[in-house]
Amino acid sequence: MHQTEQRAKRGADGKWIAGLRASTPIVDAARRVLTIRLEVVRDYLGLALREPDKDVEYVHQLRVGTRRAGAAVEIFSCCLPEKVYKSARKQLKRLRRAAGEARDWDVFLMTLTQAPHKKTSRQQAGLDFLAGYALAQRSIAQGHLEEASPDDPFAFDRFLADTIAAVEKPSNGVQTLSNLASPMLSTLLSDLQEAAGADLSAYSSLHRVRILGKRLRYAMEVFAACYPPPFRQKLYPTVEEMQDILGRANDSYVASQRLEALCAKIQATRSGDWKRLQPGIQGLLQYHQQRLPEERQRFLGWWRRWQRSGCAAAFGAMLRGAKAAAS
Repeated sequence: MHQTEQRAKRGADGKWIAGLRASTPIVDAARRVLTIRLEVVRDYLGLALREPDKDVEYVHQLRVGTRRAGAAVEIFSCCLPEKVYKSARKQLKRLRRAAGEARDWDVFLMTLTQAPHKKTSRQQAGLDFLAGYALAQRSIAQGHLEEASPDDPFAFDRFLADTIAAVEKPSNGVQTLSNLASPMLSTLLSDLQEAAGADLSAYSSLHRVRILGKRLRYAMEVFAACYPPPFRQKLYPTVEEMQDILGRANDSYVASQRLEALCAKIQATRSGDWKRLQPGIQGLLQYHQQRLPEERQRFLGWWRRWQRSGCAAAFGAMLRGAKAAAS
């Protein structure tokens, strides 16, 4: 296995940052977390650019890596000069969007063969058309990823080095990792609780819960060393389960939007082919349109269990206890 691939695979498994403690000086914690998170992006970026057909996980892990790195930049923004902070956010956002476009088409293609909806001979023409269309769009997305990362690997190496070199002691009085952990997690947890308790019938509301859940999850990975074992062993897997549910809902929402637009385009520009293609395209569209509300209901079930099981209360109590100990 290539050395870059080995490093990347270790990074994909490395949700947790070894070597951190509650008492770790904030500057040391910032340098360590940012280095590890940005190295994962660098390694998977190289693999996603040079060997995209070898493993679809490369672009998936690049997307996840940019999210984790972006979360780390937000968490330790107090340790970065404003100019460096804004530049890092912009760079990671550009890569995340390009990787996300490519990953969405990978997921779309996998769904064509893996989705448990019933497939008939009448649907095959439409499904074949969708496969060719998605492959073409995936190729375009690969071009966008290349445009988002010119001069690879040298540009990202410079970006990584410059970001770490800019880490400085914050001016807000934060001294250790634990000083930052509980206030930040309390805010993230409160934001999630408020969003999840709202009317989720509109997808935009469910999407907001998904984004806030991601922020909480990635912050939990950074701050796990500040809390007792149940934080990582019980609370984190529960939050992760929520993210899996909302991830499937998002996949179906994105696919539905694309399929609806494609249906309208075919009927407007290739009306003679629509009768032949319609069964396969609309069959997949119906699958996603049914799965989205199913995943919404699954999330609501998760939310009720989260409240009734005491996880929400235990999370809050854990944060309050750690905050009191740190003060």
